[in-house]
Amino acid sequence: MEKSSDKELMNLVLKKNSRAFKVLYQRYELAIFNFIFRYTSSREIAQDLLQETFTRVWFAAHLFDYEGGNFRGWLYTIALNTTRNEMSKKRYTYQYLDVAEIKGKQEPVHPETERPDSKMENLDLKEKIEQALEKLKPHFREIIVLKHFQQLKFKEIAEITKTPESTLKARFHRGIEQLRKHLDPKEFSDAA
Repeated sequence: MEKSSDKELMNLVLKKNSRAFKVLYQRYELAIFNFIFRYTSSREIAQDLLQETFTRVWFAAHLFDYEGGNFRGWLYTIALNTTRNEMSKKRYTYQYLDVAEIKGKQEPVHPETERPDSKMENLDLKEKIEQALEKLKPHFREIIVLKHFQQLKFKEIAEITKTPESTLKARFHRGIEQLRKHLDPKEFSDAA
């Protein structure tokens, strides 16, 4: 079942096959969690919204386009809408992070490929990028997370967000420009 395509698995999920659902969950859990986490900057919220996203997949399986649908795009659409809805609630309007939470966001480091001084520089730079990302308006942060961190194509993002590609490209470039303003230009060029 692990080698089945997403559409084949969704056909089984439509018939309430929990094994197929588990395979899809394991296949996309990390990517969706990372997307939501980078959007919200909260592990707790990201974990809750990950569960909510997959709950919606289970109960809305009949809405998936089994003919020509793209499961990954459909899943990101659900995750994005779930996250937008949750973050639009007043209690999340202002969110402040403590240093411990920011440090917990770091990507895994591969000790065999990096020197200790290089590791510290990378962690420091990643922390600064995360802090700068937090300062962006949601629609700029959203496009940067989807394009850069999730590595989706503008076409895929356009389908997910129901936004024209040209608008997304403009937002992406404007968001990158704003990130640069929040970062020391020397450090930002080192990250590229």
